[in-house]
Amino acid sequence: MYYGRDMDGNQSLVTRYGPGNAIWKTLLVPQPPDPSQPYYGPGYLLDFPGIPIKCTACHIPGASIQGDVDPETVKDADRFGVHCDFCHKVADVRIDPVTRLPFPRFPGVQSMDVRRPFPDDPKRFQLFFGTFDDDNVPGEDTRLPLLEESRYCAPCHYGVFWSTVVYNSYGEWLESPYSDPESGKAKTCQECHMVSPTVWKGNNLKNVAPGKGGIDRDPSTIHSHLTTVDKDLLQDALTVTVAAKKEGGNVVLKVTLTNDKTGHHVPTDSPLRHLILLVDARDSRGNRLKQSGGPVLPGWCGVGDPAQGYYAGLPGKAYAKLLKEKWTNVFPAAAYWRHTTLVSDNRIAAFESDTTTYSFAAPEEGYIYIKVRLLYRRAYKTLMDQKKWDAPDIVMAEKSMLATSR
Repeated sequence: MYYGRDMDGNQSLVTRYGPGNAIWKTLLVPQPPDPSQPYYGPGYLLDFPGIPIKCTACHIPGASIQGDVDPETVKDADRFGVHCDFCHKVADVRIDPVTRLPFPRFPGVQSMDVRRPFPDDPKRFQLFFGTFDDDNVPGEDTRLPLLEESRYCAPCHYGVFWSTVVYNSYGEWLESPYSDPESGKAKTCQECHMVSPTVWKGNNLKNVAPGKGGIDRDPSTIHSHLTTVDKDLLQDALTVTVAAKKEGGNVVLKVTLTNDKTGHHVPTDSPLRHLILLVDARDSRGNRLKQSGGPVLPGWCGVGDPAQGYYAGLPGKAYAKLLKEKWTNVFPAAAYWRHTTLVSDNRIAAFESDTTTYSFAAPEEGYIYIKVRLLYRRAYKTLMDQKKWDAPDIVMAEKSMLATSR
């Protein structure tokens, strides 16, 4: 997304600029891609050549302490992105005392106090912050309660572009009962995303560096670091219930999604992420039943063969925060660093539910096979095709049931 390339290294042409419409006719604004030329998806540097963006403040923070950088210039450990040494050198994060959110102009590392080594004084120890209060390197390590607070996560989980709030999992957590110590439901980000104990080779980890200076600790104090998109975490995010009944010549399904296990909206952060609820009803011969009522999936779920993940027009519902590009009207917007407007947001907030109802023409005899699947998709199908991203959908939940046509 940064360079406008696909997985084969092909790059889209630099963005064209031209006069806007109406009151904007004296302003040069981005134009849609030239349809006569190959297109491999959007890219920030195609829109703003030579101008580094603040993406690196979160994605390559160690290299961005002094300012934004071009990712291709990054060297050494910083090439790994958000690495251990960086996270354990963050001494504090700055939050707006009024909004309780990071300052929009200072994302990621720009809102952090990072304590780097002293290259000109080899006698000075490096400083490592952590959660252990029995550290075994007292000259360098120290316990920092901040690392156990959700506030630590805030700078990289709140992002504003051109006054549009693009991602905000930290703010969503703030607005939920999970952030209220008096709610009886309080949980920090770390309690869900960095759970303890850490399981290593089937056993609870009690020593992070055996034989190399590590000491045995209570496994409940050693949290995991699997903070990427985790299948088990996704499958424990929501509760899905399905009910079926016969009404006249139809079978009616009621599907309810309840966000009873997640401290922010589902899905959250990147607006490319979305959920796809697929509702499938077939007769005893395996033929799809004709839908007689209820929503169908929109075009941006992919037009084509359902066996290949193109689900537009099938019974179901998609859940997403949908943006539209202001100047080109591209929808849904993937290049959220451009000027965008919020079109809709039907994601499921903490402790909220969404219910949809579907009806299908019931066969005269035999059984009805019903399958409901909830999928997590990382990006819009069109964008994934342009970029040649191979990121299969993750099944968050699946329910099957058998009904009679009588």
